[in-house]
Formats: sequence, C-alpha cells, structure tokens
Amino acid sequence: MNNTQKLTYGPIWLPLVKFALPFLGASFLQALYGTTDMLIVSYFGDASVLSGVGIGAQVIFAVMCLITGLTTGGTILIGQYFGANKTKDVQETIGTMFGLFSIVGVIMTVLFLLLTPTLVDWLQTPKEAIEETKHYLYFGALGICFTFGYNGICAVLRGLGDSKNPLKFITIACLCNIVLDFLFVGAFNWGAGGASLATTLSQGISLFFAIRYLNKNKFIFDFKFKNFLLIPDKIKMILKIGIPVSFQDSILMISFLFVLVIVNKMGVYASAAAGITEKIDGLTIIPSLAFSSAVSVMVAQNIGAGHLDRARQVMFTGLLTSLCFGVPMFFLMSHFPSTVMSWTTNNPEIIRQGADYIYGYSADCILLCVVFALNGFLNGCGKTTFTMLNNVFAALFVRLPLVYIATDLFEVGWALPIVAFPQILFALFYFYTGRWKKGMIKNTVSSENIQQIFKEKTC
Repeated sequence: MNNTQKLTYGPIWLPLVKFALPFLGASFLQALYGTTDMLIVSYFGDASVLSGVGIGAQVIFAVMCLITGLTTGGTILIGQYFGANKTKDVQETIGTMFGLFSIVGVIMTVLFLLLTPTLVDWLQTPKEAIEETKHYLYFGALGICFTFGYNGICAVLRGLGDSKNPLKFITIACLCNIVLDFLFVGAFNWGAGGASLATTLSQGISLFFAIRYLNKNKFIFDFKFKNFLLIPDKIKMILKIGIPVSFQDSILMISFLFVLVIVNKMGVYASAAAGITEKIDGLTIIPSLAFSSAVSVMVAQNIGAGHLDRARQVMFTGLLTSLCFGVPMFFLMSHFPSTVMSWTTNNPEIIRQGADYIYGYSADCILLCVVFALNGFLNGCGKTTFTMLNNVFAALFVRLPLVYIATDLFEVGWALPIVAFPQILFALFYFYTGRWKKGMIKNTVSSENIQQIFKEKTC
C-alpha cells in the first residue's frame, strides 16, 4: 500500500502535519455528517421525528464510544508492531481484531434489538416520539457490524501510518448518507427510521468499497473470513488498551449530560445558549484532537521501534503545532465572544449568555492543546488506563462539582479550563516518572536496519 508509512525516522514536523491533516478533514466531515442529518430531518420531519432522531442518536453515540475505544486498542497495537517491523504480529493483530469484532458485533446487534423497547422506556421518551425512536434504534442496531468493520479498517490503516484512505472512506460514507437522507426522509417520508437506515447503509457501502480497494491494492491482510482469528494474547492486549478508552469516553459523555441537566435548570435561554456553544466548542478542539490522534500513532510506531527520545520529540512537536491553532482560537473567543455567538443566532439574550460562556472557557482552547498532546503520547505508549483514570477523575470530581455550584453560564464556562489543570499536572508527573516506558513490546529492529531504511528513503 502506497499510503502506509513508517514514521520512525527522518524529520518529525512535516510528516506529523501531513499525517494529521486527513484526521482533521475526517473530524470535520463527521461533524458535518451529524449536522446535515439533523438539518434534513428538521426540514422534512415533524417534532416527533426530530425527537426520535435526537434521542436515538444519543444512544447510538454511546455505542460508537464503545466501538471506537476498542478500535483504538487495535490502532496502537498495530502501530507498535509495525514500528518494530513485526509483520506477522501485525497480520495476526488485524485478523484477531476482525474475528473479535465480528463476534462482539453480532452479540451487540441481538442485544440491541431485544432491549430497544426497554431503552426507550428508560429514556423517558415522549409518547409522540416512541415509535420514531424505536425505528431509529432498530435500524441503528442492524448497522452495528458495519460500524465495527468500518471503524476497524480505519483503525488498522492509521496504525500502519495511513491517514489518507480513512478520509476517503469517511467521505464516501458522508456523501452516501446525505443522498440517502434526502431519498428516505424526504422522498419516501420514512421519518427517523429512514435517517437511521441511511446511516447504516452508507457505512455498509463505505465498508464494501474499503475492503474492495484494499484487496485490489495488495494490502498486508486479506479480508477473507478464514483469516479472521482469535489469538488469546492479541485479544488480551487489544482489550487492555481499548477498554479504558471506551470506558473513558462513556463516562465523559455521561458527565456532559449531567452538565446539560444543570444548565437546563438555569432557564430556556441558558439551555439554548449552551446548546449552541457546545457545537462551537466542538469545532474549536477539532485541530487539537486531530494532532492528538496523529501523535498517538506516530508515538506507537516509535515505541515499537525502541526510539524513546524520538517519541518524546513527537509529543512536543504535536503540542507546539496544535498551539498554532489553539492560540488564535483563544484570542477570538476571549476578545470577540459576542461576535462569535451572533454568527449562530440573532436572539440578544442567547447571544449575551452564550458570550459569557464562551469568554469563560476561552482559555480551554490553549489548555486542551496540552491535555490532548499528553493524552496522545500516553495512549501511543499503550498507557490508556492512566489516561482513563486521569480524565474520569477530572470529569467526575472537578468538572461536575464546579458546574453544580455555578449560578450562571459564565461560571459554567470557567469550570472547563479549571478542569484541565489537574489533568495536566497528573499527566506530567506520570510522564517524568518514566512509567510510560514499561510494558512495551520487545523491539526486533536494530539501529543498523533503521539506518539502512533511512538511507533507502533518502536516496
């Protein structure tokens, strides 16, 4: 594959940026994915359809947290084996990933189909939206195996240093979803179920093209069912790295739901302002998240190759580069918060409260660059349990108490950057103790081999 690459030699900054840009594009596309879905549904559907999509999407997002967490385990493990030049272990890890994901996907699909009515009741779904929510969840359940396969392939490619093809596959899914949304929701009037079916089929189509493309281009792994494996030690390592990420994402999502409940008690204007600023906040952190993901893969490969000093350099390079985005965002949010809010609404009270919130969390644009760079480094080292404990502690024991005692959106906004300080301090302490060096896979690449590879690449 032309796009797979070793990131263990040569300059750091340019390869890191080139590797991160497709992550950045994929993140924006995924944000567009969800926004377009809601816009089309809101145009063609009534309140019950909107409610069904909104509630169903929250549940599906929780499932996505579990899936992406497990695939992250595969990305990091593959990156380390690839960096160590262990081709057989790379193939066995890929085979085990898809063998494991096939079984887990089928089990989750069956459970989801059986538990959907119970979930709808637990969520206190409005009576008018019960059927629409059920339809959304039923079709979403049928797409769980597609979601595993789709995210699994992207995870494998990124671990091998290829961030370009995942962007292509996400683009296919996004375009298909928009077309099918217009067809199923607009033309056929299938409501929330149509929106969910559009997402399921778009991911299935993207998965089909991804497998076909990789097989035609002599990929390192042949996607045939006989090659799907269940190797115990590989399963253990995938789960050891991936489960903490899944758990962390789920807990963080729940903590933000509690924040939303607290903000909703401040009134309808505060609720509306918080909803808008959440979208703005999500956009501002996309560059930092993209570089964090790129740092994880690049560090994983260098850890596998035994290049510890280079791995550290990757982290600092990623941090400084993400600050090139974070600092201008901080300046914009802290100096022109009302202007930013006016781009999304013309209601003066929502603009006022939203501007207070944006001004409060503006420092987060800088602090999160540090948090995500450290998280990306430690995740690349396979230390996802530490990052999980660090982030969950900050969410449950710092963010929620601060938000609970807040009396307006300005104070809620200030709670977010304050949370970053303990995260940074604990991560830096862990980094400087050197504990991240323990538990690495054994390197089989000699310095002579690396020098020879570098000479070949620079000829």
